Amino acid sequence: MSHLFKPGDQALTLKAGFGFAAMTEVTLDIFIGEGLKAVQPDGQVWTAPYDGWVIYREDADGCGFFRVRHLMPLRGDFTPEQQKSHEVSA
Repeated sequence: MSHLFKPGDQALTLKAGFGFAAMTEVTLDIFIGEGLKAVQPDGQVWTAPYDGWVIYREDADGCGFFRVRHLMPLRGDFTPEQQKSHEVSA
């Protein structure tokens, strides 16, 4: 599902975390795969516990890390395809 996003995309958080309320508009920064290491702004090395996106908000300090399933894209048409109904023969 991470292929739906790219760095710089706008998204909504579907779950609260890292000081971000649910339904907060954020910008996606970097995708980090599970087990990969990243250096935090304070210099500490951090290992991603799951696949996810580093996110930030223009008017807030700090950033967060969210699973892909906890983000909703704010561009394009990503609504799931509805199943076609089938006529039932009598």
